[in-house]
Amino acid sequence: MVVDIETTGGRPSGNDITEIGIVHVQNKKIIHRWSSLVKPDYSIPNNIQALTGISNVMVENAPQFQSLIPLLQKQLEGDVFVAHSVNFDYSFLEHAFREHDLPWRMDKLCTIKYARKVFPEIGRYSLANLARRFQISNTNPHRALSDALCAAEILIHCLHCDYNQKMLHDPKTGLLQRIQIPDNLPRGLYDNLPKSCGVYEFKNAHGKPLYIGKANNIKKRVTQHFSTQKETTKYHRLMKECYSVEYSILPNETLALIFEDHKIRAHWPVLNKSQKQQSLKFGLYAYENGKGEIKWVIQKTKGSGALRRFGTYLSGQTWLANFLQEVKSNETGDLDVLKKLQRFLQKSWIVVLNEGGAVFIDKGNLTGIYLEDDFLHQKEWVREHFINIQPSPKLNSIGQKLMEQQANNVLEI
Repeated sequence: MVVDIETTGGRPSGNDITEIGIVHVQNKKIIHRWSSLVKPDYSIPNNIQALTGISNVMVENAPQFQSLIPLLQKQLEGDVFVAHSVNFDYSFLEHAFREHDLPWRMDKLCTIKYARKVFPEIGRYSLANLARRFQISNTNPHRALSDALCAAEILIHCLHCDYNQKMLHDPKTGLLQRIQIPDNLPRGLYDNLPKSCGVYEFKNAHGKPLYIGKANNIKKRVTQHFSTQKETTKYHRLMKECYSVEYSILPNETLALIFEDHKIRAHWPVLNKSQKQQSLKFGLYAYENGKGEIKWVIQKTKGSGALRRFGTYLSGQTWLANFLQEVKSNETGDLDVLKKLQRFLQKSWIVVLNEGGAVFIDKGNLTGIYLEDDFLHQKEWVREHFINIQPSPKLNSIGQKLMEQQANNVLEI
């Protein structure tokens, strides 16, 4: 079925549906159409009224979403939820159902993406432009049923030109977003996943992590893992062995990245492979020659003696060249600089993140994260209240970058 909705604003949170239009397509023909105005809890802004032509007076006596649910569920019976920019319409309906404790999920298809694959030469894929291109009449633009009928005609054009629907069903195109929940995973666990930033863990029957990952939107990222377009070993193992999904909500992507690395190194899940690579293979070393001169070199790391670490030899050489240029311009002796670097590695620092939270760097190692903003500037308190993180080359690299990029937020403790 092809769906279009009109709303009071651009996001499900804080906005409501004002009209729903549904068109059923079978064998490349339109066989059924349905629409209804919906009374929102929020007033319709003037600019939205001007765009859609739906006024507050028009929806005053319309049914509320809750009273439409039985009929709407019947109208939404079908194989695939199709819409022009499908995630917009889908997210509003999903949010509305969830507000009434009704988990709802359907496979999705976006007519923008489908038209782009079938007709790559068109260039612009708005509903209006495709309607002109295919000579489709849209008698009442920005009204739900009229736009749904237009999108249905676009879908039919795509189906006619996609021989045997090869593009539609090709896993490589990623057009048809089918979601299959693992057999042993309770549906409620998936339906109640948050759309927040954080770290998630797929666990087996014994509670051991199969895979650990980070996401800006946990629900969306987990959904991508469960897409049936992924013909991979990871996908098939998750379908068979995943019994639960656990998550930790974190305030931003930086802390999520750090916590993900920490969790992976604590458990080494069988399906996490790329994380095992060490990211800082080269280090800065200083040697004193027979003349008492300090010689600086970049070479492969040996143990824990590096003054700084780098991911590549070139990045190390670039940093060293800039560093020596700065030393020369400041007329600072190499021995004094070396002592300063060595003293730095013996100190402890807090980096307050611009996006919220903080990290703790102790003697060059990133060893803690804090999720709030109300910490004490005191080493013992930090060690007791920050979440302990096992240092790694990757995390130490992140710590170095944070100290450089957010230098004004670095506090010595």
